Amino acid sequence: MKTLKRILLGFVIIISAVTCLWFGRFKVEEISAHKKIADVNSYMKTVDDIKVSDNVNVVAIGEAAHGCKDFQELKLSVLKKMVKDYDFRAFALEADYGECAAINRYIQGGDGDIESIVKTFSFPIYRTKQMEELISWMREYNSTVSEGKKLRFYGFDMQNPETSYEFLKNYCISKGLTSAEEFDKNLDCIEKGEISVESAKAVIDFVTGVKEKIGDIDVANADDRDAVFELNTVRQSMETFTNSNESYYTLRDNDMAGNIEAVLDIEKKIGSGKLVIAAHDGHIAKIGNGYTSMGAVLSNDLKDAYYSIGTDFWKVTDNIKVLEKKKRSIQSFISADPLAGQARFAKDKQYLLDFSDIKEGSSLYSLINSPLRMGSLGEGYTWIMRIVQSSYRPKAMPSGLYDAMIFVYEGGPIEIIE
Repeated sequence: MKTLKRILLGFVIIISAVTCLWFGRFKVEEISAHKKIADVNSYMKTVDDIKVSDNVNVVAIGEAAHGCKDFQELKLSVLKKMVKDYDFRAFALEADYGECAAINRYIQGGDGDIESIVKTFSFPIYRTKQMEELISWMREYNSTVSEGKKLRFYGFDMQNPETSYEFLKNYCISKGLTSAEEFDKNLDCIEKGEISVESAKAVIDFVTGVKEKIGDIDVANADDRDAVFELNTVRQSMETFTNSNESYYTLRDNDMAGNIEAVLDIEKKIGSGKLVIAAHDGHIAKIGNGYTSMGAVLSNDLKDAYYSIGTDFWKVTDNIKVLEKKKRSIQSFISADPLAGQARFAKDKQYLLDFSDIKEGSSLYSLINSPLRMGSLGEGYTWIMRIVQSSYRPKAMPSGLYDAMIFVYEGGPIEIIE
C-alpha cells in the first residue's frame, strides 16, 4: 500500500511539473513579448495616415477576432479614409452577396429601418451597433452626393445561399425564366436547409440554365446585376457539397477572391473601380495558413493593386461561438504579439504600422520580417484552446502577410442585437 501511495504521489508530482512547464512557457512568452521596443514609437501612425499608391484598387482591412467590436469599428474608419482621400466607392464584406444586396438597396435609399436591416445578416457577428453605424453612414453619405458618386455595399461569401432565395424567385418569375413550381422544386432544399450531394447537383444544373437564359446584362441595372451574381454564389455554395477534389477552405477562399474580382470589374464600369473589402485576417493575408487564402489569390492576380491591412490585439475579450453548440461565450485571450504589446504606448492604445516605412537594419525591421506570435480567433471556441494556445496565436511573419497592420492593445466584445 505504501509503495502504491508513493507511485501515485510521484505520478501527481510529475503531472504537476509537466503542467507548470507547459503553461509556464506561454506565460514566459507573454512577459518577453510585452517588453518595450525601442524604435517603434517613431513609426506609429493612425488610420488617417494611411497612404496607398494610385494604382491600388482593392484595400483589405482584416480582423484578428470576429467577435471584437474594435475591429468592426476599424471597418468604418478605413472606409471613410478611402472614400474621402482616394475616391473609393464600394465596400465588400465577408458575408453572402444576397443579404448584402438587400442591405445595399437600403443604402441606395430604399425602405426600411436600420434596426431591421442589420438583422438581415446571417452571421450574428454582424448584427451589431458597429455595423449599424457603417450602413447608416453609407446611406447618409449617398443622400448628399450625385448618382454617379454613390457608394455600394457588396458581399463576397457564399455560405448562406438561402439569403438569395426570395429575391431570385421573384426575379426569375417576373422575367419569365421559370415557374414558381419549377423554382421551388429545384431550390426548396436550400430554403429548408436540406441539401445533399444529389440536390446540390440539381441546384447547380438549374441555376446554370437560368443564367444562360439571362445572357449578357447591363451591370448598371441593379436587379440584373444582383440576379446574375446571386445565381453564381448559389452555385458556388452547392459546389462545396459536390467538389471532393479540393479542401473546403481552398475552394471557399478561391471563390471569394473570384467574387471580389467580379465586383471590381463591375465597379470599373459603374463606379471608380476601387473598393474596400473586410474579412478575417486569415482570408486577407497574402499567404494562407496551410491552404491558398483569398488574399494569396488576390495578391497573385492584382499584384501591387492589392493592399492588405492586417490587425492584431494584445488582449481581447471576444464574443465567440462555442463549437458544436447553439450558444456564444465571452472569452479573453492574449496574443503574445510584441508589436501589439506596443499599442499600450500609442494614443488611444491603438496604432497603425506601415511596413514600407520601416528602415532596413533597424530592430523593428528584423521583427516584422521574423515569425511572431499573432492572435487569430474565428467563430469557434473549445476548452482545448486553453491547452493548445498555438491554436489561437500561431507564428507568422507580419511583412509576408500584410502591407500594414493596425494594433489594438485591448479589444472588447461585440454586443449582438437580438
